[in-house]
Amino acid sequence: MSLFRAEKVSKRFGGLVALNEVSLHIDSGEIYGLIGPNGAGKTTLFNVLTGLYSLDEGRIELGNTTLNGLKPSMVVRSGLARTFQNIRLFANMSALENVMVGRHVRTAAGLFGAVMRNKRTRNEELEIRRRSTELLAYVGIEKHCNTLAKHLSYGDQRRLEIARALATDPKLLALDEPAAGMNPSETDTLKTLLQTIRKDGVTLLLIEHDMKLVMGLCDRIAVLDYGKKIAEGTPAEVQKNAKVIEAYLGSEAA
Repeated sequence: MSLFRAEKVSKRFGGLVALNEVSLHIDSGEIYGLIGPNGAGKTTLFNVLTGLYSLDEGRIELGNTTLNGLKPSMVVRSGLARTFQNIRLFANMSALENVMVGRHVRTAAGLFGAVMRNKRTRNEELEIRRRSTELLAYVGIEKHCNTLAKHLSYGDQRRLEIARALATDPKLLALDEPAAGMNPSETDTLKTLLQTIRKDGVTLLLIEHDMKLVMGLCDRIAVLDYGKKIAEGTPAEVQKNAKVIEAYLGSEAA
């Protein structure tokens, strides 16, 4: 069953066509990979899909919700959360506080509740803390609950970003190079975590340069080159595709 669909998505920056009619669909429960050489348009596509950039043409849908024109906060409320290629944590807040920030997108207390501190607001805050603590344990960094984000190791910062994104209760979790900077052991742990997230009902979309991880994890893969989708299929199909080989290794290799 299709959960997410992008149809003929285009994005231009002046005269530069960064995305040229890119279409893809992601089925519920799938791990879908997005790969391509540097500058292929992968992160630009993520930024368009998640509302950071407005698209020039095309249509984006998550379930029955059209995401075109929505602000990033509304995209998150609709069920699409993301992490970033360059880690964007609140450096001087604890790990727990970082996750709690993500959880607030699913809360109901407004300005009145924050000022009056009524029982409903207090109960909601206790639930935010409970769920955030649970998510830190889920990603394996509960011992760093009170550690400032800037003092965490690189791998733990990556896991913290994932926990914060999960705090929004996403239907689709988009991960921009989650294994970047990780050693082989950390990457293996990340792979297990992503498989667990999928098993627990969250669909995954990931950009990743670690081909071993992508090929061993993803159900289907799309390949971008110069802003166009040049291939799509299972890992085995993509590995044999002449256009993909040419994009990565040159025409002689293809």
